Formats: sequence, C-alpha cells, structure tokens
Amino acid sequence: MDIKKTFQYGLLILLILASFLFYYKYFKEDVKIIKKDELGNTENKKEAKIYSKSENKNIIENLKYVSEDLLGNTYVVTAKSATLKEDKLNEVQLFEVNAQIARENQEIIYIFSKTANYNKVNNNTVFKKKVNVKYGNQIIDSEILNLNFKDNLIEILENVYYVDENTKIKADKVEIDLLDKKLKISMINKQDKVNIISKY
Repeated sequence: MDIKKTFQYGLLILLILASFLFYYKYFKEDVKIIKKDELGNTENKKEAKIYSKSENKNIIENLKYVSEDLLGNTYVVTAKSATLKEDKLNEVQLFEVNAQIARENQEIIYIFSKTANYNKVNNNTVFKKKVNVKYGNQIIDSEILNLNFKDNLIEILENVYYVDENTKIKADKVEIDLLDKKLKISMINKQDKVNIISKY
C-alpha cells in the first residue's frame, strides 16, 4: 500500500472519530450535581439527562432530587420529565411525579401527582392534578397538595376524598402536621359540613 492511500485512510478515520466526539460532547450531557444550601442542613442530589437540542433545550428527563437534613429526615422527588422555568430560576415544573417524605421512627408518606412545581432552594412543592397520598393505611385523593417545609405542613385541597380501614370522608381541606403526623379535616366554608361514612 502506498503512502498516499495510507494517508487518506488515516484522514478518514480521524474524521469519523472527530464526528463521534463532537456528537457526544454537544448533543448529550449527563448531569450530576451535589449542592449544599446556605445553612448546610440539606444536601440536594440531582440526577438528570438533559437534551440540548434547540427544540428540547428546557426539557429534563428522569429527574431526581434527594434532600436530607441533619436529623436524618429525607425528602425524595422523582419525575419522568421536567421543564425549567426561565422567569423563576429556582423552580422546576415536574411531570408524572412521585415523592417520599421519611422522618425518623415514622411511617413514610408517599405522594403521587400528574404535575408539580418544585422549589430547588427550600424544597417546597405544589402537587397538582390527580394527587394521591398514602400514609400507613390512609389514602387521600385531591387536586392540589401544598408541601411547606418551613411550616412543617402538608395542605391538601380541592375534591378531597379520605379513606382508611373504617372511614370515608369528603371534605374541602386536609392538613397534616409533619412533626406529629396529626390530621385536621375541615371545610373552607365553615357553614358546610364534612361528609363522613363510617363502619362499626
């Protein structure tokens, strides 16, 4: 084989290799970030695959946030996909959402919803559309759930339907205290009555 052909084959191999590296560098990117908040109390782990093609530049797939405080309490949120909010840099819009709140020596609270707004700074989350909460033998369905870590409170609103082994309740609002897990069920209009069906 003469030198000219060898040189041409070498250039062809280099061109293919350069194209391969260019594709993986600019069109696919795996992101793994570990971040501590200002107080050092919470560690957020973010794992996602970000596609940087122009039509999908704000879409994240298979997103996962894990937060843990100094007491060992954890909050895990996963979503099939998410979009970044350009006007609110600290918020992420999640889709097909699963969440778990685990506190030491207490049962895990599971939350499912079609969508959610997640705040990356304080972990507060607003779950929306077909919200389902499971805690022990208790199940609560609704349309909105506000999770507020500052107040240690879960507020469940709109078409609230609560079920346990012996009771079915329809109401406007359920509040769960994250510290002692006590439930408060009420109506927004105090003249209305909570609808309760019990088995004895």
